[in-house]
Amino acid sequence: MNKILYTACSSLFLLAAFSSCEMKDELLGSKNNSENQGELQLNISNDAQISTVVRSTAEDNGIKPGVFPAEEVNVNNYTVVISDNNTDLEVKKGLASELGSNGNISLSLEEGGYTVKAYNYDGSNVNVSTRPYFLGTSNLTILPGTKTTANISCKLQNIEVAISLDQSFKTSFNSDYEITVDNGAGAIQIFTSENINTKYYFAVPEDKSSITVSIKANTAEDNQLIQRTYTVTKPADSEGNNILGEGDAFIINLTEDGSTSSYVDFGMSVDFSFAEKEEVITIPAENITFTEQEGESGEGDNEEPEEAITFIGLPETYTNPGASGTPVVVTINAKNGIANLFVTISSTNQGFMGTLQGFGLAETFDIANPGELEAILTGSLEDGEGIGLLKPGQKIKGETSFVFDVTEFMTLLPLYGSGENVFSIEVVDTQSISKGGDLKVNIE
Repeated sequence: MNKILYTACSSLFLLAAFSSCEMKDELLGSKNNSENQGELQLNISNDAQISTVVRSTAEDNGIKPGVFPAEEVNVNNYTVVISDNNTDLEVKKGLASELGSNGNISLSLEEGGYTVKAYNYDGSNVNVSTRPYFLGTSNLTILPGTKTTANISCKLQNIEVAISLDQSFKTSFNSDYEITVDNGAGAIQIFTSENINTKYYFAVPEDKSSITVSIKANTAEDNQLIQRTYTVTKPADSEGNNILGEGDAFIINLTEDGSTSSYVDFGMSVDFSFAEKEEVITIPAENITFTEQEGESGEGDNEEPEEAITFIGLPETYTNPGASGTPVVVTINAKNGIANLFVTISSTNQGFMGTLQGFGLAETFDIANPGELEAILTGSLEDGEGIGLLKPGQKIKGETSFVFDVTEFMTLLPLYGSGENVFSIEVVDTQSISKGGDLKVNIE
């Protein structure tokens, strides 16, 4: 009996050992599989210049383009994705620091074709961000028993934009100015005194050669509203191409210009850097044109913009409106028709901002031209499908009135806890006249 038991235990031990060897072969690649494998040597790099400060701002070294925070350039922080070209499935994904060291990665892959990507964060669907988006890709073929080397150089995928205010501008105009930059394809950012020193990275529009810069500011002397909309066209390169591309950089310099006892105006010059070029040039004056609407400037000419667009309920501040059942509504009237309705939602509550980020609404968006955001804007916040600012099928562009109703938010905001929530609204009509204000909701 003992002999039988011993024999049985020995058999089980051998089976376990055999299974263990099988598992080891499966993890490390069996002898047969290794015959179909090759070695991949990845060398990931990013040659972008590194800023000496924590984050690039419009005051860094005279607003130097092409200079980035060290953490965004360090390839050890990058995500590496390897996909099978036949199946489009990811076969390997991880941080470069986990797969190798200093951008040097060695690993074994089955024979076949692959696409390798390396990026600091996935900014492929981001319109405007304070983070630069770097990406490098390579298509390669793995052959059995052969080492394949791939050099991946990560490049900026955005257009850089920064604003520089001359002291004359700061002296001549109040600090409530607004500068709106638009790439012409849905990427829009409003600069105010709160974020004027921040560099932004815009998605590259398709087949566009210019950006628009809209400025409105009240004069310090008599609070007179001055407005201008500039079109800034990219200068042609050595081959005559002036289509906007990855790595282009605009530094917009604003001054006070043409000041007399009864007249004050903006002055603008734009410094430009081509992708991967250290040289900064000044865009020729003929490449910067502006549109002046009647009543935009001059003494006593600030009445027309005020009459063209009017609000009921803006600006306004509410405290715990959901608890009292108070409607939170802004009625917008634009006699020339609404061209754009820009909304920027900000909050001191990180939970609420996280929800907005998940919906892709953490940056300025245009309700009148929702594009891919239409489903989110019409979806229900309560169901977790959207934020309900639009009714399904509702159109705003061209309408002369619109009711901006965020009452539904008010019962849900307390779920995130206390905080100040601001809905910044700017309306631009078909005559390029604009007006805006803030709707503040405090939850205590």
